[in-house]
Amino acid sequence: MKANIGNAVAEVRTVLEQVHALVPNATTSLVGYPLLFSRTQACSTLVSASQRVTLNDVAVYFEGKQREIALSRSASHVR
Repeated sequence: MKANIGNAVAEVRTVLEQVHALVPNATTSLVGYPLLFSRTQACSTLVSASQRVTLNDVAVYFEGKQREIALSRSASHVR
């Protein structure tokens, strides 16, 4: 699953580069991902507790990777 996120992160980076090339003075904001499920309550009978933890962990991981992109590109007007 992290490999898929790695691919998505690479695509986000490419899009940011394309946006900056087209509108170099624009400021681009990346918005993080909220947790998909409550950490304290079961909110679905379709998703097990362990699956909820995994999906939340993936969301946190992806948001962290996007934050790394934003910090590395901050000179290019990404926040």
